[in-house]
Amino acid sequence: MSVFQSSYAEAKEIALLRLELRACWERRDRAGAGAALARLGQVVGNDNELAAEVRRWAVKLSLA
Repeated sequence: MSVFQSSYAEAKEIALLRLELRACWERRDRAGAGAALARLGQVVGNDNELAAEVRRWAVKLSLA
């Protein structure tokens, strides 16, 4: 059961970080977005799709 709970907790954290990134993007809050992106980068682990999302956000934020 603890595997499920940790997976659920990680999924919830990723979802909240995505929401924070979008909110920071809309507010043009680069510092907040950078913090959320750094945390998302720590959560990536071996997930290639999530790593690609982090790279896309990094590019998007650097162009803003």
